[in-house]
Amino acid sequence: MRFDVRSDGDIAWYAGLLRRAPHGNEIERVTIRIVDWRELVGQCSTEAAAGCYLRRKGNRGLMVVPAGRSSSIAHTVVHEYGHHVDASRRHGGLDEPNGTPLWWRARGMAELVAVRSVRDRYQVGWDRAISEVFAEDYTYTSLRRGFKIGWLEPPSRVVQQAILADLGLAAPPTITDTRPAIKPVVMTREGTLEPNGRITVDFGLLGPNRQVRLQGVLVGAGATRGRIEVVCDATERRRVLTDATPTAALVLTGVGPATCAASITNTGTQSGRYRFVVRLGLQRQPTA
Repeated sequence: MRFDVRSDGDIAWYAGLLRRAPHGNEIERVTIRIVDWRELVGQCSTEAAAGCYLRRKGNRGLMVVPAGRSSSIAHTVVHEYGHHVDASRRHGGLDEPNGTPLWWRARGMAELVAVRSVRDRYQVGWDRAISEVFAEDYTYTSLRRGFKIGWLEPPSRVVQQAILADLGLAAPPTITDTRPAIKPVVMTREGTLEPNGRITVDFGLLGPNRQVRLQGVLVGAGATRGRIEVVCDATERRRVLTDATPTAALVLTGVGPATCAASITNTGTQSGRYRFVVRLGLQRQPTA
């Protein structure tokens, strides 16, 4: 590995991180540029970046990382090296960057692509880019902490072994289930709702075959009257809340992509306590 030091930094610490990280001979084709935070912003073209990776000719790579020594910088260094691992290994004729072959299968990336939960670039955010999912999986495999993709579970042992196997450091794992471990998105609101008051949660569905579940409770509003409702583009559902049925639920299946809004409304004459939960998930077909 090569270093380009432009700010005070403990080169041995950076080198140790990368020597301990899973790697192959691609480590000979990377340059680690250590800069101060001001230069980092300029080189990575965004104030939000903790570091960045640039692919160069001849299958070489440049990592730009901040000077310092901390757990967060360690995460950045290993994460950016994960991009170098990705850039050094092509597979399946797929558009790069796309991770590594066994990782792709073990993580269930084909399903995530099919349902549009991920993209090949940053069209719907940093945490939905295929390259960033791989880099975070690689970092977790190396450091065993700090997974930053909030909508996915951290990589399983099978996914971690797949990364190591793609690097020639472990036997290929037995992959029996390629369904991605997606976390459901849950949005909760609760408090007091005045007469004619309404609480709305706006959200979007990135791809097809989504499931939306709402549950609403409205109590203590005298002669309780209210409703819950959800609108996803042209699809609309609602349920009435009363003294006899102060709790109601709605489920929409097979919807998306769509722009949606879910709400609970107090149509009574007194204030009431409410709790409103919106849960988004992926509707999966049963396996054979």
